[in-house]
Amino acid sequence: MTKILCADTTSDLCSVSLFENNKNIGNESSTIERSHSKLLLVLIDKLVKKSKINIKDIDCFSISMGPGSYTGLRIGVSTIKGLCFSLKKPLISINSLDLLTESALKKINDNEFYLCPMVDARRMEVFTKMLDNNLNEVIKNQAMILDENSFSKFLNDKIYFFGSGAKKYTDLINIQNFKYVEDIRPESKYMGNLSYNKFLKKDFQDVISFEPYYIKDFHLIKKKDKWVRS
Repeated sequence: MTKILCADTTSDLCSVSLFENNKNIGNESSTIERSHSKLLLVLIDKLVKKSKINIKDIDCFSISMGPGSYTGLRIGVSTIKGLCFSLKKPLISINSLDLLTESALKKINDNEFYLCPMVDARRMEVFTKMLDNNLNEVIKNQAMILDENSFSKFLNDKIYFFGSGAKKYTDLINIQNFKYVEDIRPESKYMGNLSYNKFLKKDFQDVISFEPYYIKDFHLIKKKDKWVRS
């Protein structure tokens, strides 16, 4: 059985999960604000001990690569890269939008539809993509500024919107077949199938050069007496 440890730090929830192949055998998480840097290794250690395995017995590590919180992404990626490097294990990365989709599918009981995960950026901007019900990409990963016409080509189609950025769009429009799925956030416990499929394909990242996936670059601007991200 292949043991894969998965971690997600892209939101306010810091979570880690352990899988044997694609079967979940343990989870640990925390929502303590601004504590991912302190908690991630603690959660991993707790999960490994609870599962009664040695961390050296883990075959592969998987990290949610983004988009998401810039700080959370840097913490998660650097921590998991460090473990992969020191333990000489392969690294798998999972797009956070695909992770949100995996979570949302647990709540959708339908046939013909589109899926639209959204990660909140700033103001009316989101990081998003769109997939059909066979998980084929219809709109590729992108940063999008939302307005009433953002999905005007799909007015006759059923679309499920979900994720941290979806509510501000569904509050903006009033279209009956545009649905909002509540309480969908990235969690490591939904990374099993995505990670195991990549493991079987040996779809690994280069541990040295791999970086978080921000979709768009960010920079710092001076505002009064402090620096803020833009």
